[in-house]
Amino acid sequence: MKKKILILIMLVFIFVIGFNMFYNGFSKIESMTIQKYDEAFEDGKSTTDKGEIATIRGILNKANHLNAEYKIATEPRYKIQLTYKDKSTEVIDVIEEFGKNKTLLSSNKNGYYEINDKQTQKILELLLN
Repeated sequence: MKKKILILIMLVFIFVIGFNMFYNGFSKIESMTIQKYDEAFEDGKSTTDKGEIATIRGILNKANHLNAEYKIATEPRYKIQLTYKDKSTEVIDVIEEFGKNKTLLSSNKNGYYEINDKQTQKILELLLN
């Protein structure tokens, strides 16, 4: 009996650590708006589709969080505004061609994230179409 409880505790512990390592905190998103970097969000394309938001949220939560500070020489191509259920917002700049097959996402609240080009194309496809 003690062995089963110990194994259960270890599994829960491993799950909690794994969840915290691979979760970036993008939750409770109500809507997303994408816009070219040099234009206002009012002119952008918005979505409140739960399926599209869930797919993009999954990509953002699985993105590699980078513990560094970057000075970007080029302007981002797009910016994405996330509106949360508590009406707070977060803006993510999309800097494509950051590296070989890499895109840098720069959040105004949570630092920098890195995704691959396939994930970038999926986000852009969902938000721009």
